Amino acid sequence: MKRYKYQALVRLLPQEGSEQLAALPGAACRAVVRAEDQQTHATRLYSALVSAIEDRVPGDAHVIVTVTVLGDDAGDCLATGEDFTLWRGQDIGRGVVTRRVFV
Repeated sequence: MKRYKYQALVRLLPQEGSEQLAALPGAACRAVVRAEDQQTHATRLYSALVSAIEDRVPGDAHVIVTVTVLGDDAGDCLATGEDFTLWRGQDIGRGVVTRRVFV
């Protein structure tokens, strides 16, 4: 499996049954990235490590994160400008890839 690393802007969503915004449980956490393959329009799921780059301002729903994704075809689904959803038991955020990080 290939490893891809991206920087993204994520808008955190309200928790189910509450007005409170979802939160990342720490400086880094595991999540599932759900993205659409632009050629086949199929939904793809990827295991990911999500790390907040900067602390979120209280009340602000947006956070900049680094997302490290495992998957051979992740590059097809997660190009710059592509949308994705973060999932941890429920949808916790919707994001857009701002750039790929080459390491």
